[in-house]
Amino acid sequence: MATATRAVAVRRRRPAFVRARRRSAKMTVPLAVVAGFAPLGIRAVNGYHANGWIGAADGVTSGLSGYSVFSKKFEMDALAQGLVPIVAGFLVHWGASRLGINRALGRARVPFLRL
Repeated sequence: MATATRAVAVRRRRPAFVRARRRSAKMTVPLAVVAGFAPLGIRAVNGYHANGWIGAADGVTSGLSGYSVFSKKFEMDALAQGLVPIVAGFLVHWGASRLGINRALGRARVPFLRL
């Protein structure tokens, strides 16, 4: 005669849920992007010294669009001093983030600085 076996419930212990720790967001300055704005700022300051606020506004608008209001022409060299370095700075920042350089700088606790 077969003996009847009783089913015994085995209680399994689950580990407690551990929440991921999040560090507070700190302000960082992307150096490549800021460096891209430097030629545009220099162009605006030179325009201000030459023609006042109108010259500064013309320096910024011609640097970003390539069109000068004073000469009424499209100037490629103005675009090369304004928009091209800004776009290059954004691309360097994007590439550094993709390669993990910015993460390495953050882990090394370099304050305020990212590429």
